[in-house]
Amino acid sequence: MTNLYALFCTSKFFYLKTVILLRVKTSSNKNIGIKEIAERAKVSTGPVDKVLNNRGGVSKATRERILQAIKDLGYKPNILASRLKSARDYTIAVLIPEATDMIPFWSAHNTGFEEALKEVSPFGINISILTFEQNNEASFKLRVDEVIGESFDGIFMVPVFHDQTIRLLEHCENLNVPVIFFDSNLPGLSNISFIGNHSKDSGYMAANLLDYIISKKGDILIASIEREEDNHVQFSAREEGFLAYFENSGRRIEKFTDNTGSEEVIGKNISAIFMNNPHLEGIFIVNGIDKIAAAITAEQKLNYRIIGYDLVDKNIQMLKDGAIDFLISQQPQKQAYQGIKLFYDLLILKKTIAPSYFLPLDIVMRANIDYYRFL
Repeated sequence: MTNLYALFCTSKFFYLKTVILLRVKTSSNKNIGIKEIAERAKVSTGPVDKVLNNRGGVSKATRERILQAIKDLGYKPNILASRLKSARDYTIAVLIPEATDMIPFWSAHNTGFEEALKEVSPFGINISILTFEQNNEASFKLRVDEVIGESFDGIFMVPVFHDQTIRLLEHCENLNVPVIFFDSNLPGLSNISFIGNHSKDSGYMAANLLDYIISKKGDILIASIEREEDNHVQFSAREEGFLAYFENSGRRIEKFTDNTGSEEVIGKNISAIFMNNPHLEGIFIVNGIDKIAAAITAEQKLNYRIIGYDLVDKNIQMLKDGAIDFLISQQPQKQAYQGIKLFYDLLILKKTIAPSYFLPLDIVMRANIDYYRFL
């Protein structure tokens, strides 16, 4: 019995020792970067970058905390990347609609660009942001002309106008300059990748959610702001996915499209729809939720469940106030951050990147908005 017990203890010790060794080995092989060090030290990536590059501007206490995090994580500088950095620099042209009071969504990408640059600029990657008016093809053409007239190492763009996008792609293809789309995708073109939400699936998910929270006999309204199909393909895809879910379901689905942009006019038209359809229970807002939801009175809202897109400040406040029930996040910060990191993988690490990177479809509501991580 004693010998058996000794054998058991020895075997158990050997097993534990093996597990510990395996865990240590796995940990040492982990890909550690500035972001991981910053999280460990509980600081932003800026001070970490300064410490790694032996620059000033960091307090003694913070520097010691960062150095301890580096030691704990077993971080080793990427010598190859440093050598590549000294060899040449890369500039990525970013074509993105300008943020306005009417369309504030595009300002959210800036956080992602800033965070990505903290990580990739030490390796020689920079960006040049070129904004244009979202619904003005002439404005977009001017930026395309500017890109064609200069020398860039990559293009990161929102392809809102088909013909001008084709012209830019043909130019880049001739020069072997990689192009990555973000936010919106135009299938079948020569861009090497896309990063963003799967628009059709997001519409399907919205339908699934509404189907779950309203009664089986309740009708649904699809509401939108009028737009040109050419430069808003993702809106059509959202609606397509939504309708695909309810195909052959027997639910009555009504559509409302506004072409004025006036909350007063929208309010009158929506009220008329409510009066004429007493069985209406759910509203899916394809775009322009800030105007459409704002046009619905608090008293009217008690009878309906509303779901739409974009976590901009106004929409978040309406979510908290109960004017909107659910928002689907397009994660613009992650689009920008991960998109620039793709160019790092492509140009510095010489990796092959996938044709598409679909971000998770996050549903945000009043109960979880304060805990939602935008990046």
